[in-house]
Amino acid sequence: MDELQVRKTDVAVINVREVAELLGVNARTIWRMVQSGELPAPIRLGDRVVRWRLSDLREHLDRKTSAAADA
Repeated sequence: MDELQVRKTDVAVINVREVAELLGVNARTIWRMVQSGELPAPIRLGDRVVRWRLSDLREHLDRKTSAAADA
């Protein structure tokens, strides 16, 4: 992957449907996971625009995977 592609992925943002698809759950489950602290909170880009940074989700999932492997 070249440097430009890496930078684009670092700043990429995705909506709740895309997060749900990525994790294999429905959108309602994503909101429950955010409320319980299982997922990082999204960023608000406008009154009705909420997105997650792809990099935040990756870091969160990496930490969870590391913690599960250590247990």
